[in-house]
Amino acid sequence: MAEFSLAPGQLALKTRRGDEFSAVVTLSQGGSAFSLSGYTVAASITSLVDGSAVDDFTASIVSATAGTVSISLQENETSALAAGSYAWSLRWIAPGAVTRTALSGVIEVT
Repeated sequence: MAEFSLAPGQLALKTRRGDEFSAVVTLSQGGSAFSLSGYTVAASITSLVDGSAVDDFTASIVSATAGTVSISLQENETSALAAGSYAWSLRWIAPGAVTRTALSGVIEVT
């Protein structure tokens, strides 16, 4: 049976309090890079308990044609996080303000 899904990919992240965190991810669709030409991206951390906002990653498109995105947190941002697990998500915003969650998961802070 064929399946069509808009469910985001899952990616677990880990970082240590007080360390800088950065990652580059490639978004793909059907095995090919997802072109982000004309898009913007945003990424955030939320509470697993109540969904409240905790922090925002700095998120930027590295290569629109290759579908690569960079997310990062500075040392002061990870220092401000209590040790524990949080939810995180990466969203792309298409021209015309259509938003989709591309990746999500848990970020563990030790």
